[in-house]
This record gives sequence, C-alpha cells and structure tokens, in this order.
Amino acid sequence: MRRWSDFPSDNADRSVRTWLVQTLQAHRQGALGEVRECKAIADRLMAALDDRSRTLLEALDRRYDESELNRLGQALDRVLDGEPVQYAVGWTEFRGLRIACGPEALIPRPETEEVVSWFLEGMERAASAMGWRQGIRVLDVGTGSGCMALAIKAAKPAWEVWGLDQSAAALERARQNGHDLGLEVQWVEADALSPGWGGGAEVFHGVVSNPPYIPASEAASMDAHVRQYEPGMALFVPDDAPLCFYEALLAGARSRLHRGGCMVAECHAEFTQKVADCWQLEAVETEVLCDLQGAERAVRLIRH
Repeated sequence: MRRWSDFPSDNADRSVRTWLVQTLQAHRQGALGEVRECKAIADRLMAALDDRSRTLLEALDRRYDESELNRLGQALDRVLDGEPVQYAVGWTEFRGLRIACGPEALIPRPETEEVVSWFLEGMERAASAMGWRQGIRVLDVGTGSGCMALAIKAAKPAWEVWGLDQSAAALERARQNGHDLGLEVQWVEADALSPGWGGGAEVFHGVVSNPPYIPASEAASMDAHVRQYEPGMALFVPDDAPLCFYEALLAGARSRLHRGGCMVAECHAEFTQKVADCWQLEAVETEVLCDLQGAERAVRLIRH
C-alpha cells in the first residue's frame, strides 16, 4: 500500500491528479500507458473521492486529507496490479446512473449506452405505430449488473421492466443496484439459452440484450485485465456457435415478443450482418446499427 509520503506535498486536486497521471504512465506499458488513457483512469480514481467537476474542485481549492489519499493509494495499487479501475473504485457511470461493479458481472461500457438509446428509439416507433400508451413491459436478457434494465426504468418510470440472468451473483448485484438507485425492476434467474428464456408466460413489448458474443479463440488477443477479471460466461461463446444467443433470442421472441414489438441486441462487429440475417423472418424488419465511431454495434428488430 502506498504511504502518505508517496503523494505530492501539495495535496490540492490538480497536484494529486497530475501525480496520478505521471505514476500511471510510469508503470503501464503500451496503449495502457498513453496520456489519454492515464488521464481517464486518474479522473475515475479521483471521482471516487469527490465526483464534483474538476472546475468546481479547483475553484474550491479542494485538498485531500491523509485518509482520502490512503484510499486513493489502495485503489491505485489495484489498478497498477492490472485490475480494472471500475472494480478498484467499485462503480462506474452508465447513462447518468452510478452502477456498482464487481467481478460477478461485466463492466458497463459507453458503447452499451448507445444500445439503450437505440432500444428506446425503437420502442417509441413501435408504441406510436401500435398505439401503446400504458402497460408497456420490457425485458433485458442477460442483465448482468442491471445497467440496461435500470437505465430503461430511469428513462421510462411507467414501464414494467424485467432483468433476466442465469448468474445468481450477477442478479444480486443488479438487485442491489436497483435498491441503491430507488428503481423497481423485476429480477429473474433463468438461462437465456433455455426455451422461451426459462419458460415464463409474460409477453413483452420490447426485448434488449448484450449477450456473450466473443468467440473463445479471441480470448488470447484481448486485454489481460478483461480476461483475468471479468466473467468469461458473460463474454465468450463457442467458436462453432457464435450466434447461439441470438438464435435463442429469436426463438424466445417468437412466443414472448408482442406483435409490433422491438428487440435490440449488441453484437460482435464482425457478426452484425449474420445476426440480421438470422433474425430475418416473415413479418419482421431488421436493421444494423452503427455506433458513434462508425462500427457496426447492434441489430434492431421490429415485429409486424
């Protein structure tokens, strides 16, 4: 653990932040040691002490005491050991919500925020076309930390939102996040690959999912902190069945997606068109969606 003497003598926000960036650069290799990456990690570490804006902190001449810097040092040591910063500080932000993070669920990522936006946009189109005004029910398949389900509930408080996952530990994390945020979501333990997503009888107006989609053979090329710390069951699929979860989503949608309903799933960039082709049935409309960087990120289905 870092000692009090390791930190700059000037304990002002700007000085501590600069020292953090320099320390990260000195200990991290390659792309992980780039200035932009180190600044982003430093900002996350500092936000765990005080998440107000840097401009305000500097205007207030915010200074950190010994106990705060010791906490910062503990989190920094975990990051330097390779642990994701979101696990080291215990949370990340997702569409304005503070989502607690742990190794039982994937870390919510900015690109998945776009998936939520595409889903809400698709649901607005579906609701307008079908004349839905109330009683709208949506399902997040493979909810993990609950970030998507909770973001949808925050955006649409009148909707009935469900989150499904086969991991009891992930569901407990999602349930606690919902409690902490004061957002009511129905959490269900079931296997997304089982027929009808576990055999429930509910019919949903919308379905959203960020399923496992990385072929197992790609694991070796991924960042070590992802392989070592994030749950493999939420990341990887067999090389010979890369679309298994999308096939299961389609099978479940046949019986549990309302006519006129919307389904959106995040995808591997190399498989989006295959997912769209897999989802091509009679009386459906599918489209491939690109993220802000222009990468194919998701597929959206509207059931007619």
